[in-house]
Amino acid sequence: MSQSTRPALSLSLRVFALVCLSAAAAWAGDYSYSATHKTQKSPEHVFAVFTSYGQVCDSGCKYWGPGVIEFFRLEYGRTESRWYTWSHVQSGPKHTKYFSENTYTPTADGGFTYVVRQLQEKDAALVAKLTEASKKPHAPVFDLATTTFTIKKLADGSEVTQSIKMAATGLVTMFPGKIQDGMKEGCVATFKNIDK
Repeated sequence: MSQSTRPALSLSLRVFALVCLSAAAAWAGDYSYSATHKTQKSPEHVFAVFTSYGQVCDSGCKYWGPGVIEFFRLEYGRTESRWYTWSHVQSGPKHTKYFSENTYTPTADGGFTYVVRQLQEKDAALVAKLTEASKKPHAPVFDLATTTFTIKKLADGSEVTQSIKMAATGLVTMFPGKIQDGMKEGCVATFKNIDK
């Protein structure tokens, strides 16, 4: 290769890298969905449903979890107000396996707030400890996935609001309709399970 072709090749590689980075940035998406449901069930019942580990899956379990193959709580780092879970979910041919931090905060009116936050890159040290403790991998599809449940105690039951926020980069963002449908289906499943 001659000296004169090297700068041109180098420039071509830089332009290609810039195009690839621009495309990756363009393939980014933020998604959110929220729904509210009134039930005659108590806040205590709602919390018991949320924490029915081992009883939630796509088929054959007490509670329906769309696409859920396995879902359990880890004993590592568990306290009364914070613990970690591991999920294996299938959507079409894609499998995702990930850890989440769960936090529970009771409110003065007899309700509670319950937040499930998928662990992210910034949680790498914690993910390593959870992987070692559980022998399970952490390979999420989404960069960010947080579900916040706000439960208000009513005279005749509870009001449950489920708010989902997700962010993704890459090819998964080419299917925003499927992502939105999945969030809606998750809320439908939550409310059906609560009313069982």
